[in-house]
Amino acid sequence: MNYSFTSKNFDATDSIKNFAIEKIDRHLGRLLPDNVNITVAFIEIGFKKKVEVTIHLNKRIIRAEVINNEDMHAAIDEVVDILKKQVRRYKNRLEAISKKNSKLKEEIKLLPVDNIELLEAENSSNIEIERIKPFAIKPMDPEEAAMELELLAHSFYVFLNSDTGEVNVIYKRRNGSYGLIEPKY
Repeated sequence: MNYSFTSKNFDATDSIKNFAIEKIDRHLGRLLPDNVNITVAFIEIGFKKKVEVTIHLNKRIIRAEVINNEDMHAAIDEVVDILKKQVRRYKNRLEAISKKNSKLKEEIKLLPVDNIELLEAENSSNIEIERIKPFAIKPMDPEEAAMELELLAHSFYVFLNSDTGEVNVIYKRRNGSYGLIEPKY
């Protein structure tokens, strides 16, 4: 596994980095390919400690973050537990869906084989689209889309960006600001 570390308002010592590597390797090493890239960010917000871990798989990204009042070690423990569940869920869903979709059969071959006990809830991991909602995409700029988002009281809004001519998504972030998703080719 290839690790990269960043820190903000926090002095990430070698011991905290080694602790993160050891935890991730011990709990996720057998679930992930050897050549996977993992980014770990240590952030201090006031008295709170935040750890963000992003796993860059071949075609997917798995990400988790934890804010902890105690210390970075506890935050690392929590984020690894979350990632472990996410990776297992991803592998179980991929296995179930790959039986129907030949494109996903190649993706599942890239993951290591393990003997994990499947949880009952994860065993029934069929993804089912319950509702399809057609709507007209209006050309507008991102500021107009943010206003529409607020008026509709939704968490995201799909629109045709009048500046670029591409479909974009604007969404409300946890801190109250907005995010814009643009396609990248």
